[in-house]
Amino acid sequence: MSRSIRVCSYLLLPLIYLLVNVKLLQLGESFPITVVTFLPVLLLLYVERINLKKLMIALGLGAGLTLFNYLFGQSLDASKYVTSTMLFVYIVIIIGMTWSIRFKTLSPRNYPKVLRLFYLVTAIIVAIACVEMAQIILSGGSSLMETISKYLIYSNSYVMNFIKFGGKRTTALYFEPAFFALALISIWLCIKQFGLKTPKADAMILLGIILSGSFSGVMTFILFYLLEWAFNYLNKNALRKKLPLAIISLAVFMVGLIFAFPYIATRIGDLGTEGSSSYYRIIGPLVMVGYSLTHIDGVVRFGSLYEYVASFGIFNGADVGKTIDNGLYLLIIYFSWLAVILTGWYLWKVGKMITRAFGDNPNFRVQLWLFTPISLFFTGSIFSPEYAFLIVCPFILRKAIGQPHVQERVLCD
Repeated sequence: MSRSIRVCSYLLLPLIYLLVNVKLLQLGESFPITVVTFLPVLLLLYVERINLKKLMIALGLGAGLTLFNYLFGQSLDASKYVTSTMLFVYIVIIIGMTWSIRFKTLSPRNYPKVLRLFYLVTAIIVAIACVEMAQIILSGGSSLMETISKYLIYSNSYVMNFIKFGGKRTTALYFEPAFFALALISIWLCIKQFGLKTPKADAMILLGIILSGSFSGVMTFILFYLLEWAFNYLNKNALRKKLPLAIISLAVFMVGLIFAFPYIATRIGDLGTEGSSSYYRIIGPLVMVGYSLTHIDGVVRFGSLYEYVASFGIFNGADVGKTIDNGLYLLIIYFSWLAVILTGWYLWKVGKMITRAFGDNPNFRVQLWLFTPISLFFTGSIFSPEYAFLIVCPFILRKAIGQPHVQERVLCD
């Protein structure tokens, strides 16, 4: 009986990817309720034991950052402070629980059930994106995308406008292309935790990322693939035994890269085009980041972001932007040099892991830990439960499959 309950609970994870952006209720103007709003409760389904010391460390760090933001941040809209702070604390709780929980072990004989459901979910998501793209090519718009958007947490009207002017991007079951690509990469990392080669799933996920039109998604997939190639083949044993295979796999990848080069070059060129999404996400906000790092009043208190960003007059399309679409920049604006120091510490830990991964990178370990900082460049909605689910779900499966020692070693080295 307990085994069947356990299997059913883990089968919820792939299903949640279908619903992660679907709005159930709306509290106020800016607090949509989704199934992952209840993620802390969901995590309790998988608890075997919880390390209270780790949980207290996570909560203490979150409390310290919250206090720093309150003491040093300038307030431009006090009415939104409580809501924004609650979101940040909520994310700290989710991450702290994931780090401190010993999850119930998922038996190897139940791997196929969970994997098949992940494959099915991936196929559904990518199929929806294919239909959307077909409609866009044939009619210049997508009625399916418009219908789905009515049930999502945020409007994707800017994507619709982009399509009307000749753009070709899809969102499937998500509110924006970048979040769509982020969800696919999160699913990909979940699948990789099972330690199997899954070329069909890899191809489906790559197709979905391409259909999303997310430059961050494409480059992340390329980076993770190249890292895995390097870890598998750039060591003495592999070079002696697998040199032909290494050359063939790299050649196939390079051919694909050549076909993708025009798209990559165009998106890189967009970095210098004011008003483009790439410019608004990477280049435009640098002036805010610089100000936050060099001025005492450069830290912004929770809830005051819209007014602060609007004051710089950076265009996002035809309108002045009011949001930050880059999670790393958002952290710097809220926490200044503390964000830089913590990010640097995390990347240093990942860098040490990379040096040990050549010939020994079980189940995409490095890519999993690298996913968190890279994901910051996909979206500015990093204090949302929806974003948190995409980040923690692969870690939940890694620990449930029986590799908690990996996380312990990384954080304690």
